[in-house]
Amino acid sequence: MQRALVNASSNDPEFMTYPRVDSPLPIFDRFPALRDCVAWKPIGHWPTPILSADAFATCLGLKSLHIKREDLSHPDCGGNKTRGLEFLLARAVERGARCIVTFSSAGSHHISKTAWHARRFGIDTTGVFVDQPVSEYVRRNIGIAIASGAHYVRANRLTVIPKTAMAFLRESWRSRRRRASEAAGDSRSASTATGHVYFVAPGGTTRRSMLGHVNAALELKAQVESGALPEPDYIYVVLGSLGTAAGLALGLKLAGMSSRVVGVTVSYRWYCTPRRIARFARRVNAWMRRMDPSVPDVSLRPGDLDVVHTALGDGYALFTQRGETLARRLFQTQGLRTDGTYTAKALDGMMQYIESRKLRESKHLFWHTYFDFPPCDMSADEVPSSVRRYFNVAGQPWAIDDGAPLSTPASPANPRN
Repeated sequence: MQRALVNASSNDPEFMTYPRVDSPLPIFDRFPALRDCVAWKPIGHWPTPILSADAFATCLGLKSLHIKREDLSHPDCGGNKTRGLEFLLARAVERGARCIVTFSSAGSHHISKTAWHARRFGIDTTGVFVDQPVSEYVRRNIGIAIASGAHYVRANRLTVIPKTAMAFLRESWRSRRRRASEAAGDSRSASTATGHVYFVAPGGTTRRSMLGHVNAALELKAQVESGALPEPDYIYVVLGSLGTAAGLALGLKLAGMSSRVVGVTVSYRWYCTPRRIARFARRVNAWMRRMDPSVPDVSLRPGDLDVVHTALGDGYALFTQRGETLARRLFQTQGLRTDGTYTAKALDGMMQYIESRKLRESKHLFWHTYFDFPPCDMSADEVPSSVRRYFNVAGQPWAIDDGAPLSTPASPANPRN
């Protein structure tokens, strides 16, 4: 297959060319030169559907509420991480990676989703983690990652960076030895063997992965044009590592949409700021323009989006009563499950934003990112000692998971593409 070339910085390894591949991604249709510069592997099922959440909206007293079903991005391992992983794993494969090293919290959706999808490409995952409060979804994520061959390394906030560096060096050394062994008898191959280890930033948030959510905004534009939903006035997303919000904010500008991104802090208030999100988005925009000069140079300022800090509660991964109440209502009316760390707090932040600004008559879109893995059947004796504590204690109660009395959920409205 012929490679189509573009003019770019010839010495920059980011600007390698790739065979043109037919794809369903609107970003490649809109900016074809990107397809020749950016590695991409099809993983997700696109577009993710739009749910008209009429029953939930009525419960909340809202005139219009739709839900973007990112949980349906993959039938076995969905959620919002799928979009970025299509770009990150493609890059890892292109570089011949045999192992990914990353770091996050113990129950990270990022580590579990990366491990699951990376294994399908024959790539191992090492996740350096810091502890977090115990809950059922944390056990599920850890169990999925372990079943996918992930190796966990426990750290704390002081040692997470050096331990990640040590894990990277260790995996590189192992990979070099493996390559040297495979090249036995060929001294030149043995001496030039490199350690194929690929580092992924926390949350998978890089300019490369954020292309996935730039694309999501263009996908949303097409869904608006097709009549799946009216153009939303406000779009509500979780703020963890900020990649979803930054990519969407940029993509909405490129799509010519006036929807306003409202981010809900679920990690750290000092980190989740409009200024940082806008800076991430501008960096992605500049990178896209280096690869494809037809990409507009958009103006994105901190004032172009809003951040809600008040739904965080007592801290990261500590559930809140208000979040749980809204999560129960969503489950009862639409049959959708959430987790207490991310999506339940995002629901709370959405309602706080709406109530404080008297926006009940506006058009709202909730970006639903949580994928509900099945319960983990591993016992504490079957998991590595580094994560055993998460299987030894009950953890925070979460009514949807723990069997507390719930009314029978209403039949979900039919999602529309």
